[in-house]
Amino acid sequence: MFNMDTVTALGVLGTSSMARLGGCKSWEPGEKLKILLVGYNGKRNTGADVRVAAMVDQFYRILGRGRVKIGILTLDVDNIQVYFKPPTELIRFSSIFFKDLLKACQRYHMAVLSEGSTLKSTFANALTLLFCEAAGAMKKQGNPCIAYGSEAGAMDKLVQQVAGKLCSETYFIARTAPSLKIINAMGLKGHLGTDTAWPFPPGDAARARQEITDKTGWNGKKPLLGVAVVNPFYWPVKPSLTRLARSAVTRNWGHHYEKWYFFSSSKDRNRLYWNYIEGIADAVDRFRKKHDVHVIPVGMEAIDLEPCTDLCNALGLPAKIFTSRIYDGYQLTAVLHSLSMLVTSRYHARVLSMTGGVPSIAISMDERLYNIFQECGHLDDYYLSTNDANLGDNLLSSLETLWENRNTVSREICACVPRYLKIMAEMGRFFHGFVQRSFPGIDLQPLPGDWKDCLPQLHPGLQKILADNPH
Repeated sequence: MFNMDTVTALGVLGTSSMARLGGCKSWEPGEKLKILLVGYNGKRNTGADVRVAAMVDQFYRILGRGRVKIGILTLDVDNIQVYFKPPTELIRFSSIFFKDLLKACQRYHMAVLSEGSTLKSTFANALTLLFCEAAGAMKKQGNPCIAYGSEAGAMDKLVQQVAGKLCSETYFIARTAPSLKIINAMGLKGHLGTDTAWPFPPGDAARARQEITDKTGWNGKKPLLGVAVVNPFYWPVKPSLTRLARSAVTRNWGHHYEKWYFFSSSKDRNRLYWNYIEGIADAVDRFRKKHDVHVIPVGMEAIDLEPCTDLCNALGLPAKIFTSRIYDGYQLTAVLHSLSMLVTSRYHARVLSMTGGVPSIAISMDERLYNIFQECGHLDDYYLSTNDANLGDNLLSSLETLWENRNTVSREICACVPRYLKIMAEMGRFFHGFVQRSFPGIDLQPLPGDWKDCLPQLHPGLQKILADNPH
């Protein structure tokens, strides 16, 4: 079917084919290697930003801060300045990305696809096509491209065809085994890795607890139950000139994302959304009354503010929300580490809370939470689906089970973290070798002997987890 996703796919194919026109950067011995990170940054998506922040810290540590120059594409420079300091370059681009992305690729010697959800149609075909254009441009220029800690999932047929064509020279370090299986089935090269947010540090714990007290009236003693909700039925985002024209005429901008992009919407989706919100609210309300816990909503992405507000209204709570519109990743990670338990539909809320040993329950819309709960052995008891018709009762059952076993689950979570850190360290070693092989004669910092030195500097919480789980 010919639609605006098709137009985007054709635009990406055409633009990437022009990558050598007007000149492109080829590395010369003796100069700094310029590495471009291509991701979904600058939209106050905590997970997308913190995984790249940790990635950049790792690259500087293993390659040598003075030996490379790293650039990061961002939709809003101000929103990510807290994570990146000079010499890292922040490069603004538009969500209608064809020209901006091409110009950036022409200025850099290699590209790293840095978003977790790299090859999948769940959120937006345009997002996957963004990464395909970067991969295709680098391929055309004869420069290397690597996807670092990436997920692959179901793709629309045309998008999968474009990905197969433009990413044929890209090397994929997959975040999960199911992702690697999809990547290999497409004929693409890669191996198994992990997410890159694991070493990301929390902010000050005392300040986070004080903020929870000041913002929500917590007495400092009650157990804290965090709830990270989303609108699972808003996706995928699609470009539509028809909806854009209609909104311009009627002045009704409901479900508008930005520019020509719109969230998915229908009566059925709205019904499913309220079943999700009301089911969570019902379970949380019954649980908090029985166990006298203090509930705080957490919005890991700016667009999560609305579902968090709807949850507060359903619970009869003031809308005192820890939203990424206000709090950066350091602050939100410290809030997550303050929790006694977490209910989450956000993958990176799970990851960032795990490094604080926080037991959690997933209410998942796609394979990301499924995969990590399966890896940790928590799938059967603590994993639910966003379209569960009996979500309230099933969530309450999981909450009760987790409450009874929360100390055991916390220890199990902490026991999983070292493995992920070691895998990320191995990713760093591989990346160092990948750069050396791609640019013969390049002068890089020698690899350290200790695997922990192949990661960003580990914060005290992670150091304790490693000490407590030495194997």
